[in-house]
Amino acid sequence: MPRRAPVLGYPSRSAACVLLRAEGLSNIEILARFAEAGEAITSQQISTLVHDQRLRGSSRRLPEIVIARLAPSAQARGVSAVELAEELLAVIARDDMVDAVLDDQTAPSNHKEV
Repeated sequence: MPRRAPVLGYPSRSAACVLLRAEGLSNIEILARFAEAGEAITSQQISTLVHDQRLRGSSRRLPEIVIARLAPSAQARGVSAVELAEELLAVIARDDMVDAVLDDQTAPSNHKEV
């Protein structure tokens, strides 16, 4: 996973734009936040970053508590909490680890225990 430069307390420009938009801020308000921090960005860049993130993800949002709990690990890796969640889910699915992670004794009937 590539390293990204932190901006406005978020692990990347993309994360800052997406999460500020999720909080209900407009492009103008996001521009103001970037300007206050001495960071240059355009309204078009904000729209593109937010749009690209929407294309990559689903329309479902993670609960704020999940974002908050993943944030320290995500920041250490230089990615957003959403990007970390996506990576975790991809690894869990790829390595067939759902039952191990949930440990709830509800393996599908066609699943063979090893």
